Amino acid sequence: MPRLQRPDGAEIEWRVQGDSGPLVAITLMCLQPADACEGIVAELAGDHRLLTYDLRGTGGSSGIGPYDVEKDAADLAALIEEVGGDALVIALGDGGRRAVRAAAGREDLIHTVVISGETPLGPIHMAGSRDALADSPAVLAALLGLLETDYRTGLRTMLESSGDAWPDSSLYARLDAMVAHCPPDVSVPRMRSWMEDDSREYAQALGERLWYLHFPANAWFKGSLEAIRRELPEARFEAVSEGVISSPRENATAVRRIFSARRAAA
Repeated sequence: MPRLQRPDGAEIEWRVQGDSGPLVAITLMCLQPADACEGIVAELAGDHRLLTYDLRGTGGSSGIGPYDVEKDAADLAALIEEVGGDALVIALGDGGRRAVRAAAGREDLIHTVVISGETPLGPIHMAGSRDALADSPAVLAALLGLLETDYRTGLRTMLESSGDAWPDSSLYARLDAMVAHCPPDVSVPRMRSWMEDDSREYAQALGERLWYLHFPANAWFKGSLEAIRRELPEARFEAVSEGVISSPRENATAVRRIFSARRAAA
């Protein structure tokens, strides 16, 4: 597996699937192993090149911090440059922050950012709705405390409170994969950085290069879509029934439409 050497000594493990076509890079939430996106990779790899990778400190990448949004954005930009640039980036969770930061001012590297879900790009405690769990600083502080003291229970709380129904066998398997992929000393700093970060100016700079494939948000971001629309008036929005992981075919079809719209505008 190739590894990109970074100036601070970190090595980022990456892989490209698909032999030809435009480049699509996928940047997942820090907790998710790369195989979480295998469905959309399979849908697109016939006529696209799919770049996936392990964030520093996770999976096969080396554990050299800091583990924060700015460092992760720089790693993403360097990886895309290594592979040749001119990429569309699909971003999930905290991946949205690193994607818009990497893309701002570097259209040669990232021509389009596609965010899956209704994830705000401002501070998480300003999610935009009193119904959103993330809108409560007390809830966020409690979650971080739980992740620091009982990591697995903290992860389970995040999954179960998202509103998704998980059969016990599926939930346990996902927890096992998360714990193995991203240890607490890596995930907790990233979670804190995500909660405090404000990447809205980078997102606004993208204008129509930013797309949201939005679907009914989980309980952490319930009701956030209208606030996101107000903050990002030039971004484009398209409704899908579920996210990239749960509904890969539908989201792959949307990505193809976004590529078609870009070609038509060129």
